[in-house]
Amino acid sequence: MKRTILIVLSIFLLVSCERRLNQALKSTDKDFILKVAEEYETRKQYSQAISLYEYVTKFVVGTDEAPEVAYRGANLNYLDKNYRLAAHQFKNFVLSYPKDSRANESAYMIAYCYYLDSPDYNLDQTNTYDALRELQSYIDTYPTSTKAAECNRMIDDLTRKLEKKAFENAKTLYRITEYKAAIISFDNVLEDFPDTKLKEEISIYLLRAKTELAVNSIHRLQNERINDAVNSYNNFSRLFPKSNYLDEARRLNNRLSDARISYQNKETAIQEAKQQSEEKVKELEKERKKIS
Repeated sequence: MKRTILIVLSIFLLVSCERRLNQALKSTDKDFILKVAEEYETRKQYSQAISLYEYVTKFVVGTDEAPEVAYRGANLNYLDKNYRLAAHQFKNFVLSYPKDSRANESAYMIAYCYYLDSPDYNLDQTNTYDALRELQSYIDTYPTSTKAAECNRMIDDLTRKLEKKAFENAKTLYRITEYKAAIISFDNVLEDFPDTKLKEEISIYLLRAKTELAVNSIHRLQNERINDAVNSYNNFSRLFPKSNYLDEARRLNNRLSDARISYQNKETAIQEAKQQSEEKVKELEKERKKIS
């Protein structure tokens, strides 16, 4: 019985709220609309409140209430996790009311909403680049703001995300044995993110990829690629003398040594065959002259 009463009450409240929302959306009384909007906002029914603040905008244009309505609409979209839309509305607020006391905070919220809208590293990172641009814009505009340090922290966080994406893309190329492309990608990670904490892991991947490329190369390219891989081994040993990958690096270097010996043996055989061929040509030339 008690449960039935609760269900009936819930339905009654829902219908009542829906009726009040419809009344407000059909009204031309801005004070009534704002009152209902605040009621929904207080109850954290953000989508209904957003609808009402959007609707009432046309009734407050040019009035002192316009900035408040614009700010609340943007803030409600932020609370409702509509981050991209909220960022757009905060930006419009800053452009429309640059002297408002909330302009600084709104400028920060633009950047922060973009930051929150940045996806996981394995997805498209367009929003991440937008967030980095907005965060830097806020720092440049408000360099003495107490929020500047937090913006720098978010920039670091987003940079690490881009770094991880680039690193994982390079690893994928390595896994599918696209060693030349993997080497270029790993080098780009080091160039684009010079302060990366992944330098040791990137370096061992570079050594792995260069070793595979050298060992499996055609003869005319092998010597140069072996030398390049050996240089990577020497750099790795110098930079990471206590690395957990050091034993693996030594094994890779041993493979390179074996590949060099194989290359040299083949090169010797090629030179000998070439010399024998040249000598045979000379002998044939001598025989031809004798006959003539």
